Amino acid sequence: MDEVIENHTRLRAEYVNPALIVRVRTSGVVSDEEWTRAGLTVLGHDENNALVLFDRDSDLAAFTTRLDAYAAGPRAGRQHPSYNALIASIDEFSPLRPEDRIGSGLREEGFDRIDTFAEDRGFVLDIELWDFASQTEREAHALRFAEEIAARGGEVTDQYIGVTFTALRVNAPGRVIRYLLQEPVVRVVDLPPQVDLDVATLLETTVDNLGNVEPPDEDAPIVAILDTGVNDAHPLLAGIVVAKTSEPETLGLNDIYGHGTRVSGIAAYGDIRDCLENGVFQAVARIASGKVVNDQGNLDDRRLIASQVSEVVRRLHGIGCRIFNLSIGDRNAQYGGTKVGQWTAILDELARELDILFVVSAGNYAHLPTNHPEEHHTNYPAYLMAGRNRIYEPATAANALTVGAVAHAAAVRNDGPGYVSTRPIADVGEPAPFTCVGPGVNRGIKPELCDDGGNKLYDGLVQGLIPMPESEIITTHHQYLDHLFTSAVGTSYAAPLVAHKAAMVLHAFPLASANLLRALLVSSAEVPEPSLTRLQGISAETLSHVCGYGIANPVTAATSDTNRVVLFAESQMAMDHLFVYEVPIPADFAETKGRRQIRVTLAFDPPTRHSRSDYLGVEMSFRLVRGKALDWVREHYRKRTEAEGDYPKLGGRYDCPFDIGPTIRERGTLQRGTFVMDRNPAAEYGETYYLVVRCERQWFPDEYAEQRFAVVVEMAHEAEIRLYERIQERVTVRVRA
Repeated sequence: MDEVIENHTRLRAEYVNPALIVRVRTSGVVSDEEWTRAGLTVLGHDENNALVLFDRDSDLAAFTTRLDAYAAGPRAGRQHPSYNALIASIDEFSPLRPEDRIGSGLREEGFDRIDTFAEDRGFVLDIELWDFASQTEREAHALRFAEEIAARGGEVTDQYIGVTFTALRVNAPGRVIRYLLQEPVVRVVDLPPQVDLDVATLLETTVDNLGNVEPPDEDAPIVAILDTGVNDAHPLLAGIVVAKTSEPETLGLNDIYGHGTRVSGIAAYGDIRDCLENGVFQAVARIASGKVVNDQGNLDDRRLIASQVSEVVRRLHGIGCRIFNLSIGDRNAQYGGTKVGQWTAILDELARELDILFVVSAGNYAHLPTNHPEEHHTNYPAYLMAGRNRIYEPATAANALTVGAVAHAAAVRNDGPGYVSTRPIADVGEPAPFTCVGPGVNRGIKPELCDDGGNKLYDGLVQGLIPMPESEIITTHHQYLDHLFTSAVGTSYAAPLVAHKAAMVLHAFPLASANLLRALLVSSAEVPEPSLTRLQGISAETLSHVCGYGIANPVTAATSDTNRVVLFAESQMAMDHLFVYEVPIPADFAETKGRRQIRVTLAFDPPTRHSRSDYLGVEMSFRLVRGKALDWVREHYRKRTEAEGDYPKLGGRYDCPFDIGPTIRERGTLQRGTFVMDRNPAAEYGETYYLVVRCERQWFPDEYAEQRFAVVVEMAHEAEIRLYERIQERVTVRVRA
């Protein structure tokens, strides 16, 4: 503590009202409330997962009182001194060093110490401040920073002051960066995001006869493409692009780089190869373009990605956009399992605030064999699950849908010599050999979905990968006067396929929340059988990090069948409460022989704070109980005080076992479990099961706030029973009563 005070006194000589911010490592768990009583506020965690605390009074008075009481030893009749649980758990109490503020991107470039920043070298960096004050106070700090940086020969070219974080884009010489690295209010200094567009055009094709081109319905959902722009004069896009904007405006509106136009064609039409083969193009969505990437395929070097995305999303949301596709990512920010960055944070904030669905590509992995080039083929798919292949920002967004890729084709030309040495790396339906994998925040399931993204081929003659359009995704070409179509590979093209499917579901349920859209899509998803076969032997958790819950089926998501019924509910729940839903079990479902299943999917959009290791402010979960009365179920799952004693025992056979257990399932905001019955259930389980959905507050400060959520229950039997009819009878009676 003396070191902290001495460091703070030194900073007062150079900085205006420096904040007293300390780093604390503990061997035990200390609650946020305990730190608050000690006069300290939890700001979050540093890169090494140590606590970072802030003292508003800058004198550590309350903490000093506790330290003195602890130092006095145990009082008479007591085993431990006062505040033992707090003080004895502390292993380190120290000021933050300049090196603690250097981000991972800079460290990878060799900037790991303050003296590695040459005083006169120019830098363009992002500066993030600790969330230690109100939004108004942070605005004042941002203004002060801009003035001080300008006075030292630098410039703040953009700023973002959001709900949970403040960031500045700074163009300045190294001497200014050195100054900022010693400023206590600074959380991290790092390189700006660099967009990951590892999906270069491989081979182009032209089409003379498009066949029938059908426009979307006038009320069709709008899918916003946040990308390199869209060229709306393309024959397939003319008339369906309803808005074009850019941030900043100097980016222009047209797509020079080409990526956004390729993504847009898939978002509107889905499988364009299928459209070409059938001669029918039917758009299911209208398109809006939000250009945030420049004509060279990079992000703007004077604007923060958080402010760019926030402004464009709000602008397009104002015209009715509910679905936003981001097939771009930060190639400098591969998720390492600790905290997320600004890009992820702003998506999670906007998704919760505006009730919108973000569909984000997982990112593309470029495998570099360590011994021999044939490892591209022989070491697949092991290298996908290696530690160096992880999803990129902002695919880590907890409230978004992240999409990986599977190979939709494994074609090799056979029209001449030279192709015998060529082999597709993946077979149809297997994980694409470039798809980035999870886990996500808190080791949650990411990506949640996968879809067609193309394949790569290895050629032994050239000892490397070669392009072949037959195994790639066909889509719209931005240079439409020369070529209408092109082919490419990447998770960039799997994501708009999911956005396309989301638009189909939204068209069927126009009032659906973003949570319900996510839940319906994931409820309908299945992992392709070839992926299950190829990845057999790995754990269920690892499988979920590669393929998520599988490929979504929009028809299954939006409809029921005779022997398959989809039930759903949307609501909001107070903190630390639970809802119990009745799941009707008709006699036909229970007594007809054959395989049957109950699948439950839960989606919610909690508040988030990316400076904390416990990123989610609220957690939710579900259980399915059979053979118990409703009152008993409520009594078992409600929160109990110590005086009330233990919960009534449930017993294993009454708790329906899901294929994904709660330890893995409950880490994320999109949870699914499938309960399979191969034999008829015992009569004692009854004609009604109970689905318990619980909401638990974590660090979210407002105890009286409510959390939005959606839950989907799908019941299916392999036999042709009249399940829909029987459940409709039960539900109708219950509603009328």
